[in-house]
Amino acid sequence: MALAGKLNLLIEPEVKEYLDFLNSTDAAGKHRVTHDRINRHFKEFGDAINMLMAYPDLLVDLMVPANSTFNLYFYQRLILRAMNRHRQVYVTATRAASKSFLAFLSRYITTMLLPGHKSFIVADVKKQGATIAKEKVVDDLWQKFPLLANEMIKRRINGKLKESWTLNKDEASFKFTHGGEFDVVGSGDSVRGGRRHSGIIEEVINQDQIALNERIIPLMNVNRRNSLGKVLPNEPHAAKLFVTTAGFQGSFAYDKLISSLCYSVIDPDNYMVIGMSFKVPMLHGLIDEKTIRETVADPTFAKDSFDREYVSIWSGAPKGAAFNALQVRKQRILPKAEFAAKIRTDQKGSFYAMGADMAKDGEARTTVVIYKVIPKDTMYTYRIVNIFDIKHSNYEVVANIFKKQIMLYNIELFIYDANGIGAAMRDWLNRESIDPDNGTEYPAYGIINPPKDVEDDLVKVSKDLTICYEIKASGDTNTKMLRLYFGRLNSGALTMLSSPSEARNNLMKKKWFQDAPRNKKKLYILPHLYTDILEEEMKNLDVVDSTDGANHQTIRLVRRNEKIQKDFFSAASYGMYGVHEYKELPYYKKLKQVKYNIADFVMYN
Repeated sequence: MALAGKLNLLIEPEVKEYLDFLNSTDAAGKHRVTHDRINRHFKEFGDAINMLMAYPDLLVDLMVPANSTFNLYFYQRLILRAMNRHRQVYVTATRAASKSFLAFLSRYITTMLLPGHKSFIVADVKKQGATIAKEKVVDDLWQKFPLLANEMIKRRINGKLKESWTLNKDEASFKFTHGGEFDVVGSGDSVRGGRRHSGIIEEVINQDQIALNERIIPLMNVNRRNSLGKVLPNEPHAAKLFVTTAGFQGSFAYDKLISSLCYSVIDPDNYMVIGMSFKVPMLHGLIDEKTIRETVADPTFAKDSFDREYVSIWSGAPKGAAFNALQVRKQRILPKAEFAAKIRTDQKGSFYAMGADMAKDGEARTTVVIYKVIPKDTMYTYRIVNIFDIKHSNYEVVANIFKKQIMLYNIELFIYDANGIGAAMRDWLNRESIDPDNGTEYPAYGIINPPKDVEDDLVKVSKDLTICYEIKASGDTNTKMLRLYFGRLNSGALTMLSSPSEARNNLMKKKWFQDAPRNKKKLYILPHLYTDILEEEMKNLDVVDSTDGANHQTIRLVRRNEKIQKDFFSAASYGMYGVHEYKELPYYKKLKQVKYNIADFVMYN
């Protein structure tokens, strides 16, 4: 292995000794290293490993195949060295800057060189993390550096050697020959009690603060010990690599960035913060200049979105304006409202949910939002397919209207505001009733989460009729609801009805709509008009940080113009939050518990 000739740079003496050791001729066979040879060169071997830990880019140079054109750029060498030398590194970088690739490469090299070292990646959704891990390790690192695959333990099943990694739909694990391991962890309670020595926190802007601080970071509470049982003082213990695109000020990810920056000033040997715009990867041809020019010139691409995605500038929201007006308008794409259940064959697993904000004192208006919820691979998507108000203060009448909608849409979950006088709705929902206008008999509906002191007073009904979920918004719950709604809107997972003019133009192409009477036409356009009101409410909301010692990261909404209400927004946020808590989280937790047969992952020729 004439590896020295591959390096076009000055080689450190320790690395040179290591190369001489590899190229010497006292091995028992070609490509084989004996115990005797290792013992005779033990110090040189250790010195070389220490050097390569501090200069991992030099090891990359050694591993690149002779016929490969791969070469690390200067900024990549800088980041890679920082990740290997520091206790905590926070990287905010544009897309295509190789931040995830470098983080994976850093943890792979560290785990490979340190016996018994255990590292991990945590993603917002564990299934997504497993996919990322396979793509980065098997499909990327092992393709660029084939020698890395030799560091893995081959699994033997029924006497046959199989691939060295364990991979299923939501888990990935790579075990090294010396007992080290790199794997994927979720943010649920199941990770409690585990032990790791370093980790990658991918896309910090999507991470949950409580889960990360209470379950993920504590995985690294115990330092790695070497084979002699000693903790090495100069080793970067509990190394945390935060990699992300820019998000919003006032968020957990931003606060973590600021704390990392402060630590880097106080203790620069152990902490480092790195940020870069599109100019760095564009300089090296990783981003096309024409793409940047087109994006800058595109009037539909908001400036703050460009700043976040390509310049790594953290936006001022959610402190200040809660919702970007352009983003809200961008998500109004549904061409027509739905007035009854209609699930297409390609929407398998979809269901309807309803959220309501009850009329308050002095204003006899209850607002209602109908969601069509469609499960996807990693999250639920929410479509607001109808929206209206109920101009009644008589809760018996309001309850009958709710029940009518439940029957029309076959509602699986009805979420309503049970604060204050809204709690009275529980009694009307939980009793049988008759519609005085048409004589329709409505059943009693069960309450999923009633207060403890009223449980004995409720009518017990069948499981399929127990669909009412109460929301009592407090500071912490309000914060969670806003962040969930905000995140789904900006990720495109929340869509709303199009503008009234778009809807009218669309419907006018239909003969039945052209011939319909004026009042029926208005009925079909009305949900789009109410969505205008929802949009106006959202654009009128500001977010105020009310964090204090007792309520960390608590935020509250204030109306910029007090004359504009926020009832439709409240109904929409209640509905989404209830579905997320009661349906979405258990749904993906159940998916993780599915048992898979190893035969499902074996390919037969």
